[in-house]
Amino acid sequence: MNFRVGLGFDIHELIAGTMIKLAGVSIPSKKMIKAHSDGDIIYHSLADAILGALSKGDIGMHFPDSDLKNKNLDSGKILSHAYSLMTNNKYIINNIDITLILEEPKIKKYKDNMCQNISSLLHCNSDLINIKATTSESIGFVGRGEGIACHAIVSIISD
Repeated sequence: MNFRVGLGFDIHELIAGTMIKLAGVSIPSKKMIKAHSDGDIIYHSLADAILGALSKGDIGMHFPDSDLKNKNLDSGKILSHAYSLMTNNKYIINNIDITLILEEPKIKKYKDNMCQNISSLLHCNSDLINIKATTSESIGFVGRGEGIACHAIVSIISD
């Protein structure tokens, strides 16, 4: 069995808005993510983790922000691309651990839907996916509500 691990990280500025999109779930919020694509940092960090586990670069290499066709891109397409590379290389998801860092909104009631969306895009059981959130205790730009960050670790296996 071949076992690999990848780490993904994404961070974005928050600006005035009415909704934030996380793992494909639209969540009411006083802020929105400022980004070239739709800014779904969970999908971004997870895609980068998969690409890292495969030694296939990062999402900026596959979806450069200098390419206008990537403007407002649905981040589900980014994660689906990482999934295709993973399956083409004969790997499957072993487990996923995600840590979202934000002050608000609270995401507890949206976690199940987020896990279902990730499970659907990566064709894996939702019990292989863990999503947790923390604040930065009012420290730094995330703590002041000016930004949002996400870490993702993925392990993949191949026979």
